[in-house]
Amino acid sequence: MYKIASAFIDILKPQPRLLISEYADQYRFIARGTGPEPGKWRTSRAPYSRDIMDEFNGDCDLVVFMAGSQVGKTEIALNVMSYYISQDPSPIMYLLPTDGLAEDFSKTRIQKTIDDTPTLRNLFSSKSRDGDNTISLKLFSGGYITIHGASTPTKLASKPIRVLLADEVDRFPHMVANEGNPLKLALQRTTNFANKKIFILSTPTVKDSSQIEEWFEKSDKRFYYVPCPNCDEKFVMRWEMVKWEKDELGDPIAESVYLECPSCQFHITDRYKSEMLDKGVWVKTQPSRKIAGFHISSLYSPWLKFYQLVAEFHEAVKTRDRKKLREFINLKLGESFEEDYTEIDITSLEAHRHDYPAELPDKVLVLTCAIDVQDNRVELQFTGWGVGEESWGIKYYKLFGDLTTQSFWDDLELHIFQKFTYADGNALTASCVVIDSGGHFTQEVYKFVKKFQLAKRSVYSIKGSNQFGGVPVVAKSSKVGRQRVINFMIGVHNAKDIIHQRLQNHFEGTGYIHFPRNSDMNYDQNYFEMLLSEHKVKRKTSRGYIDVWEKIYPSARNEALDLTVYNLAAIRIINPPFEALAKLNNQRLNANNEIANNSADEPTEDLNISAKSSNKQVNQLMPRVAKQSQKSTRRTRRVISSGLF
Repeated sequence: MYKIASAFIDILKPQPRLLISEYADQYRFIARGTGPEPGKWRTSRAPYSRDIMDEFNGDCDLVVFMAGSQVGKTEIALNVMSYYISQDPSPIMYLLPTDGLAEDFSKTRIQKTIDDTPTLRNLFSSKSRDGDNTISLKLFSGGYITIHGASTPTKLASKPIRVLLADEVDRFPHMVANEGNPLKLALQRTTNFANKKIFILSTPTVKDSSQIEEWFEKSDKRFYYVPCPNCDEKFVMRWEMVKWEKDELGDPIAESVYLECPSCQFHITDRYKSEMLDKGVWVKTQPSRKIAGFHISSLYSPWLKFYQLVAEFHEAVKTRDRKKLREFINLKLGESFEEDYTEIDITSLEAHRHDYPAELPDKVLVLTCAIDVQDNRVELQFTGWGVGEESWGIKYYKLFGDLTTQSFWDDLELHIFQKFTYADGNALTASCVVIDSGGHFTQEVYKFVKKFQLAKRSVYSIKGSNQFGGVPVVAKSSKVGRQRVINFMIGVHNAKDIIHQRLQNHFEGTGYIHFPRNSDMNYDQNYFEMLLSEHKVKRKTSRGYIDVWEKIYPSARNEALDLTVYNLAAIRIINPPFEALAKLNNQRLNANNEIANNSADEPTEDLNISAKSSNKQVNQLMPRVAKQSQKSTRRTRRVISSGLF
């Protein structure tokens, strides 16, 4: 009798409330054919899902999940649904983009989840076609679940709901039948419940129209930090950290793919992923906000290898297929895609190409040299300049070697001051040389530059400014490093604006950019692809949306664009007196024309002397300009800021 009474009392005791992750681990089954791992659900396979699910057990009433594909996004939503059927019975709506998708999802995912999970199956009628169990409405003790498409407003407004699961909201229509936004209509169905629970989840689509991104931006914006297996430093896995080698055909080598730790540069391969995920933590970046927001990319997926992502990305880049690239960014990185309609067609630059009669076209008055420093090489570009900053590409090439050795820098010195000749044999050398100091060889660059600055030559280190907005092309100069070298900060975003505008200018003269067809000058298809490798996009910051320049294809090379930026900075650093130089240059050209027009029996000695004298005056004037720029960079900036370009 006592045992019976004790058992009866135990039955009457309120059962402890399970967390959703605990419920899923104990009771949830994934139906065969609906996921990569059918059978009992294991949160440990996707540890990042635990906090997302358990957030519903707290006071938070709205959870946003912006994610890449194959991270278990929909399975998490089905776990939440199952919990509120079994453990906390409630009226539930599962909302999908269209009625067709809703019907299919009801049959293939929801019904199969119910059939394969015993704790759910026992709560529903066994008759599949009775009034309590239809495709769009399923009743159970204490509640119901309705499955609808976002395109039918009458269904959205028909029933009060406590739990709303809005899946793939970026595929929802923004307006339906003059009724308004379907997601907002569905949200209104929850207002009668003080304990409402709302789950908004999706992969993003297009920037500025992505609904999931809009909701995520309103949230506390959590990212999943995982520890490096080597240094234990926690970080967010990002695509730019993924590295790989290529075979002789340019295709990625599967065995070479790894993710590089941003702290210790350790090569992280797939075999470490499970342990890293298990030790990961969600970190709020906007902790004061009440909406819980989670973001994760497919890099975290336990069901995807790094190489699979690299192969998909490589295919998009190799074929230059923007649709495939967009799909990769949306579905794998879990990021919105920035549509851009102002990219320059590479074929339009054909009109800017000419056959140069000599290394230097006659209108070139000043020569600059820009150097971009890479790990195993430097890349050089010489640019000629004329009145109104009309410019001519003169030569672009790469110099390979060991940048840690003095012999490499000694060799580079011979290159930066090489002579380039006009058709009449007169020559110019670079009046200003700039070299990027922002890479891995900053101290070597400073040492190289200091030697020339001590000799009063216009050789400067430069560094791109991270600031956006109105930073001028030549922002400021300062003395840096233990060598105290003169370094200029460069407003790269402003410079790229100018270059982009000039590439669209098809009228020779002020600001026009010329390129040589001459094969030995190396302005080939690869060069122009690098020159056009970036586009301008909008990015949201705490100050609102700003315009920034970013690569169209993240792995694309952009050295040609960087070198063009650096040469623009170089000419503005020295700010030469173009009009005075043009007069001297015209004297040289006129003298040459007179020589050519005179008959062979007439004396030309005086004319030859005149041509050489004009060229000598040009070469004598430029060092004075360079010296003046070293003395007063403030005046140079004042002149630049007042110009049109």
